[in-house]
Amino acid sequence: MPEVPPFFVVGSARSGTTLLRVMLERHPDVAIPPESHFIPKLWANRDRYGSGGRLERPKEFLRDLASESRFRSWNLPIQAVRDELERVEAPTLAQGIEAAFAAFARANGKSAWGDKTPKYVDHIELISKLFPTARFVHLVRDGRDVALSVLDMERLHVHAATAAKVWARQVAGGRAAGRALGDARYLELRYEDLLEDGPGEIRRVCAFLGIPFRQVILKHEEGALERIPERQRGMHRRLALPPTKGLRDWRSQMSSGELAEWESVAGPQLEAFGYRRAASAPGLFTRLKAKLRTVGFWARYARGRGAVTFRRRRRKREREREAREAVR
Repeated sequence: MPEVPPFFVVGSARSGTTLLRVMLERHPDVAIPPESHFIPKLWANRDRYGSGGRLERPKEFLRDLASESRFRSWNLPIQAVRDELERVEAPTLAQGIEAAFAAFARANGKSAWGDKTPKYVDHIELISKLFPTARFVHLVRDGRDVALSVLDMERLHVHAATAAKVWARQVAGGRAAGRALGDARYLELRYEDLLEDGPGEIRRVCAFLGIPFRQVILKHEEGALERIPERQRGMHRRLALPPTKGLRDWRSQMSSGELAEWESVAGPQLEAFGYRRAASAPGLFTRLKAKLRTVGFWARYARGRGAVTFRRRRRKREREREAREAVR
């Protein structure tokens, strides 16, 4: 198979990106590790590793990588990344990051690698510069169904309006950054179309990525949960089913009040992506209530993030001590 450029599957959370990941990973040539999340963080710390984006202090880079909890979920020895990196003369930080993915692919007997981290929909511009040949698949799902899924998780969001705000921001930002790259590097895919015509849409994705279509991709449910980190299997249990329409349906599962608030926040973006509004034009009271909910959400998010950051920093210090032992 010709050399395949790296690719990134991105999108708003709960938009079906995990389904697409387990489908593509069934391909005999393609490896996609669990979500990485660490690329922007490593780039932000680039001065620790060298100047001008060069990787002049690889030991520091490997220590930081080994201390990342997301990298640990790959179950890949840091020595495998070091071995991959030693094949590169005068590496850059981007090549150091690529070495981690290449090592994962090699460990799984695959020749090509991709990444599925929905949050990277906010970082398309950065990642596209780090990997100038990388391609991006932006998976978009009706935001009203996304809101139902997000609310079911009962974490940050308790109102549909706040989920609408996040969805609208991410899909609009992802489209703007992706279209700036051109059709050769950016593909938009609707989740509903993937459910309606799985074979046709997967063939389109494979052609875009430059990989040959394989029928086995469509049998994603075989061992799907085994390819998900154990702690995440609860929220992805439906992957064990064939692609099924109607598991989330805002038409029957969202109240009229929630629907009106959601569309008052994200109605324009809904229409921009080809979905039709269901509620009539929202009144002043509905718009005001939705606005107050979103303001309250960001205040709660900031407070919660502070507490989470404290706990994460404590755990990170513990992981860094372990990483220093592993990378010597």
